[in-house]
Amino acid sequence: MSKIALQLCRMSATRSLTTSLCCRSAAPVLSRNLMQQNKPASFVRCLATTTQAKTKGDQELSSFLSEEIEAEKKQAKASLPKVNGFEIKTEGSEVYLTRKFNDETVSIELNVNHSVDADENDDMQTSAGENAAEVGEMLAKPNFDVIIEKNGKKLYFSCTFNVSPKEQGQNPEGLDDVFSIVEFAMYEGDEMKDNVYSVSGDIMDGCLYDLLMNMLEERGVSNEFADQMVEFCTSYEHSQYIALLDGLKQFVSK
Repeated sequence: MSKIALQLCRMSATRSLTTSLCCRSAAPVLSRNLMQQNKPASFVRCLATTTQAKTKGDQELSSFLSEEIEAEKKQAKASLPKVNGFEIKTEGSEVYLTRKFNDETVSIELNVNHSVDADENDDMQTSAGENAAEVGEMLAKPNFDVIIEKNGKKLYFSCTFNVSPKEQGQNPEGLDDVFSIVEFAMYEGDEMKDNVYSVSGDIMDGCLYDLLMNMLEERGVSNEFADQMVEFCTSYEHSQYIALLDGLKQFVSK
């Protein structure tokens, strides 16, 4: 083979090697481009439309929540009210109140979920010059359990708030007790099991019922306590509502 032919052959081999290397280097880019180009146009348009609609909705919801949270915070109290004589602990929607009475431990457990009764205010009328916000105030009145423990034995009272005479259209003096006993039982251990006998307050002897109410009052579970607990629960439930709105706003804003 002549020198000229040999030189041409080497140049051709060099070009082939260079082309091969360049193709391998660009392969991933070409592959990604082809993958994007191979997507149907209808799929791309649908995806874009869905994303835009969701983003617009999130923006509108976030804007509304900003105004709502600000308005709710203006109505919120600076600090939670106290319940005299009781230590209070909270865990989410659950509230625990405890106190000592001689050698006994008095515990109250409740949950503020679904405790605000909006129906109480549906029929209330506002006269001229009357503050509608005050008339329409919504109060949290959750059912609550009272547990009195001594020497490993526990007295269990399931209690509920009574409908006030004002709500019934009656004389305010027509009902003395703010709350009533729904159920009463005794048990041992950490929790009351299903096989523990309990008696309903509706069928309980009237004298026994009154004496049990006196027993609760002596241990701090009185009408005054109930009123303070309503004030605390109303404020705490409201704070939980604001926290929920704030969490939702953060969720849709990210």
